[in-house]
Amino acid sequence: MKNYFLILLGNFENESETKDIVVSLSPIVDSPTLKFNQTTGSLVFHFASEVSQEEMYDYIIVTVSEKCTSFFLTENTDKVSVFLPTSVSEHLLDLDKETLDLKWKPSKNFDEELDEEIVALLLEGIKKSRKKPTLDEILEKILSGGVNSLSLYEKEILENYSKN
Repeated sequence: MKNYFLILLGNFENESETKDIVVSLSPIVDSPTLKFNQTTGSLVFHFASEVSQEEMYDYIIVTVSEKCTSFFLTENTDKVSVFLPTSVSEHLLDLDKETLDLKWKPSKNFDEELDEEIVALLLEGIKKSRKKPTLDEILEKILSGGVNSLSLYEKEILENYSKN
């Protein structure tokens, strides 16, 4: 399981919109808590997930992107530098500790098996809606950026081409 920061930029004055975003994200969150900090122009989330970053990105595009102007999704590693006020840092960075001073505490309202089914259906729909690259397009991408430049989706397609 990996820890992630999701930073949404936009206008987040309405508390119900924030709740909608939290509920939308809950199926991909595997940590005991989904921590967030809200300001008028941004929402910063910290959570752990077993979903791959690429699939999470696709899920966020489908579920949340219309509610913000842009977003950043990054794995929280020791290479990420963060500066926050102490009170925000103590709340946001500790995924194991529940914070009591939140106006609204997010929680998972879904049955865990249902979460997995919802995520699987959404991801399957996302994969079907993607334009399938041709073998030439994938080989061109490998030539220009190397095998590591391929997404998981492109690697799956390449593997399928190799089996045929």
